[in-house]
Amino acid sequence: MSSVLHFYVRPSGHERAASEYIQRKLQRELPELQGVKTEQCYNVNWTVESFPSNREMKKLTWLFGCPLLLDDVAQESWLRPGPTDLLLEVGPRLNFSTPTSSNIVSVCQAAGLGAVDRVEPTRRYLLSVWP
Repeated sequence: MSSVLHFYVRPSGHERAASEYIQRKLQRELPELQGVKTEQCYNVNWTVESFPSNREMKKLTWLFGCPLLLDDVAQESWLRPGPTDLLLEVGPRLNFSTPTSSNIVSVCQAAGLGAVDRVEPTRRYLLSVWP
């Protein structure tokens, strides 16, 4: 039995600029929109019954993070929706594996993470609106 692990990546400076651009575009159609925040999520299919060891978790965290930023990857989302917020997650269909997944799995295999057989990245959007 496999399980899916989630690794959430804190947005960096260029992603904040992209969020501002997205917000300006969306506000044309949705004037109530007050803010947009984003994060990247890596959904990892872990094929072993046991949870990854500390060493394996460190490898996975390192692989999905930026080497210039400390603590930019977590297993809990950085986005905290309020009662009037909308959280959207956009990514590939789950019924087929993407080329991106194949490349990431190859890197994981080379790093000694044989229990990883699929990794699909998704983008998460937190839309804040007025009530």
